[in-house]
Amino acid sequence: GDEMIEMFGVWSAVTVNGNFQFLSPDFASLRWQVMNQTRLRDDSPQGARFSENLLFSQMGYALNPHVSLWLGYTHDWIRPLNKPGFNESRPYQDLLWQQDFDPWRIMVRTRVEERIRQDSGDLGVRLRQMAQISHPVPIIDGLNLYLGDEILFYLNQNAFGKQGLAENRVFSGFSYQIDPALGFDIGYMGQLIKSHQDIMTHNLQFNLRYAL
Repeated sequence: GDEMIEMFGVWSAVTVNGNFQFLSPDFASLRWQVMNQTRLRDDSPQGARFSENLLFSQMGYALNPHVSLWLGYTHDWIRPLNKPGFNESRPYQDLLWQQDFDPWRIMVRTRVEERIRQDSGDLGVRLRQMAQISHPVPIIDGLNLYLGDEILFYLNQNAFGKQGLAENRVFSGFSYQIDPALGFDIGYMGQLIKSHQDIMTHNLQFNLRYAL
């Protein structure tokens, strides 16, 4: 087959989350999260360019301290190289499991998302399975090292990607909690996209987190 295409990128995000405890103590298990992520790709002769912006909003319910269910919606502005841009609607459903095995923390997320291209109505149903482990860094309080992987499958024939294994994302980096509300993550994500010609994007990831 053809040689793999490789490129660099930057994924930067701001995340705000909280719960509905302010309405009533009974609503402490009901949670919300909003994230905006901007992606740059170094895939043109002119250098890095804006390629995508994703606005995620989700509501979740904690069944117990370890398991939560989430319903979300993403609006995605996509700007492919040398092609017309388009927007996408993406409802999604998550099952999230988190557990501490001192000093390790394990997080496993299963997501089903429905990618709907707004100009054509094309639908891609994608199953995403992610696992992440993190471990405190000795000496520096509030600093953790994380490592994870996510595999993405299309469950149907669609115009977004091939049915079956479509992507693999491996990521690693550091999370730092500045205070109980404010923290950030910085790391690397290698995104392998399987298509008629495989694409590998090497991304610097940055996420600023704020808990209300």
